[in-house]
Amino acid sequence: MVIRKRIKKVILVFILILFIIINISGFYIGNIFYNKVCVMQFDRSDSDYNNFKYTFDYEEFNLLDKKDVLINSNFGYKLSGTYIKNFVNTGNTVIIVHGITGSRWESMKYADIYLKLGFNVLVYDSRYHGTSGGKNITLGYFEKYDLNNCVQWVKEQNPGGIIGIHGESMGAATALLHSNMNIRTRDVSFYVVDCPFSDLPELFSEKLTYEMKNHGKIIANAIVFYSSMVALYKSGFSLYSISPKKAIKDVETPIMFIHGANDDFIPPTMSLDLYLEKKGPKYLYIAPNAGHAQSYLKNKVEYTAKVKEFLMENNIIDNKTDPNETVKMY
Repeated sequence: MVIRKRIKKVILVFILILFIIINISGFYIGNIFYNKVCVMQFDRSDSDYNNFKYTFDYEEFNLLDKKDVLINSNFGYKLSGTYIKNFVNTGNTVIIVHGITGSRWESMKYADIYLKLGFNVLVYDSRYHGTSGGKNITLGYFEKYDLNNCVQWVKEQNPGGIIGIHGESMGAATALLHSNMNIRTRDVSFYVVDCPFSDLPELFSEKLTYEMKNHGKIIANAIVFYSSMVALYKSGFSLYSISPKKAIKDVETPIMFIHGANDDFIPPTMSLDLYLEKKGPKYLYIAPNAGHAQSYLKNKVEYTAKVKEFLMENNIIDNKTDPNETVKMY
């Protein structure tokens, strides 16, 4: 009897020690992964448009009426942006949201589309990017509130004007998360999302499973779990709360989903999943011969035509607006 009690005690102590070791290891690895994706070090000088001026109509940009703006975040920092007025007097504006480690100037390639379709454009640096404030990246969670502040800023500039949002990669996911907020406010009339992920934990799990090869999905899911715990402790958000697929479930605002057919960073199937989940007006364009965030650069004419078709189908613009000869810019 005494021996059995001792054996049980040893087993319980062993289980407790094992539990502590597993959790310490989990939080250690989780912290590394959190730092890798949320507090990464990268060159933020990309805010200089000289790095990207060959991706958009640079000469036309210099002729446009534009101004640098600062937009307040709810979290104690400023968002740096550039507001570009169309040559044609209009209250309609598209807000463009860049991807992770990018900047507002990386988004400028999309501005060409909307300027020629008669919209004003607001591009801005997301938190912890370019010259905007913020201590970390939250992969769309707090970014959606910053985006909503940009929407409110545009509303103040152009009361009654149409507002659209075009996002790329993490910016696309941010836009989709915001679309859920828009169910109540109805401030935004349409969304165009290029290469979004449908569910962040699912994406991370797939990536980690692939990188670890033979270690399986269990360890990958464990890393995501502990990373989420670290994110919740350090930054106040959970990775599991970043799920565009869940966010758009009841969204009826028109959404256009775009994805490069050869995207090996975020699989095109994620846009398909989002498209199938979306109720009401929607549009899907899988761009040929395009990798991640390359759909427009590889297919400018078709991409522009598809965006125009989406906007026409949803009565945002009329069929008199020709992307090849619309607003005379010079």
